[in-house]
Amino acid sequence: MPGNVLYVSVLVYNPSDPNTIEMRLGWFRPLLESRIPLVLFIDARYQEALEAVEWFSEGIHPDVRMIPWQLDDSETWRLCREYSPLQLPESRNGAKDTEFFMTLMNAKTELVAAAAGLEMEWPFVAFLDAGIAKIFKDVEGSFRRLRDLEIRRGFSGMLLPGCWEPAGVRMDVLAGKICWMFCGGFFVIPRGEVMGVEKVALTALREFLERGRLTWEVNVWVWMRELPGAPVIRWFSADHNDRMTIVPSEYRAAEL
Repeated sequence: MPGNVLYVSVLVYNPSDPNTIEMRLGWFRPLLESRIPLVLFIDARYQEALEAVEWFSEGIHPDVRMIPWQLDDSETWRLCREYSPLQLPESRNGAKDTEFFMTLMNAKTELVAAAAGLEMEWPFVAFLDAGIAKIFKDVEGSFRRLRDLEIRRGFSGMLLPGCWEPAGVRMDVLAGKICWMFCGGFFVIPRGEVMGVEKVALTALREFLERGRLTWEVNVWVWMRELPGAPVIRWFSADHNDRMTIVPSEYRAAEL
């Protein structure tokens, strides 16, 4: 049966990305072909590359709405530039975890908020990494679960899979190394609560920036839990694989 979740993803060229555009489009293809309702924020370079591949045609992908977007148009980018230069975490993948990459990761809640403002019917909005297929073993089954996901009526808060049990973590620790309390590739928010989540996420990010630090969005969300106006976090145990898509029954609508 059809679900009640609209998905949001992003494809933006990162000059320090060790993976090619062609490789990332290959990872994106299974998501595109899964018929998941999707709002895709995409820059000109990726859109040109996507429209050039033989397996893509807007006419045969009616479930996808593409919106031109680039990172330096975002509030997240503007906020990070306001405090630049910024110190990045000491323990990170230097080739991948650049200032551009971390700024883009922190823009996820802003993108979800932008999609929630569109004239669409879905009561829930979710972020989904464009290349998430690369971590699935059962690609078809995982995307089928996401496509059919129906969150129960009355759900409130931010639904997040995570590897580590939720706990308090000091800001200096969050600024210095990755914390996998949350998996950043997938989360769900009621459409009516998205703007509030974006606001408090930017407030949490600003608290790092005011100290001259920039860190991963999953670490910012750990800190966000402690702030006024933070959403109730509905955490469930997962890993960076198909388990991210197995939403516990307590959060889903009753199945017939």
